[in-house]
Amino acid sequence: MQLGRCDENLNKLPNVTVNNKTYKFINNVGFGIDGYCCEIGDELRKSKKSRINYTSIAVKGLLFNYKPTNAKIIVDGKEYNYKKVWLAPTMYGRFYGGGMMATPNQIRNHDKISIMVFYGSGKLNTLRIFPTIFKGKHIKYKKHVSVLEGKDIKVIFENQRTIQIDGEVIKNISSYHAYI
Repeated sequence: MQLGRCDENLNKLPNVTVNNKTYKFINNVGFGIDGYCCEIGDELRKSKKSRINYTSIAVKGLLFNYKPTNAKIIVDGKEYNYKKVWLAPTMYGRFYGGGMMATPNQIRNHDKISIMVFYGSGKLNTLRIFPTIFKGKHIKYKKHVSVLEGKDIKVIFENQRTIQIDGEVIKNISSYHAYI
């Protein structure tokens, strides 16, 4: 049986394994304040809030409620350790979250995925740098932003977190494995 174009494209999508369950993802797996924002957004939606402002959720989370955590990230077998991780999306696309260009050099339908790690910064400095993500200019802040690419990315958090897979929330996660 010959696969249709749609089936071929679905088979090319990257996978992510979380809690021994594997999912395909179209755009990204988000860990950090983006998972937190999706979780709060879902809670507000359930309480029948008419309009959900994710920017407001992010700013309030950054200043008051969200606490960064340490993470070990393994890309194609090479280990990296980061302290105070605010944001670490694994990307198949370049953009997410209403126009943030997390991984400016990522090419969809390519043979690699990328992870952008925003780390080690205090609240005010994070708030200062954060808006630059919308134009992909955050990568110039090399002291606080790393972009890594590869075929196999494992992320292990020091504390359990909420992640989102293309906007779908999974709570209480301590690690995930994305690969293409």
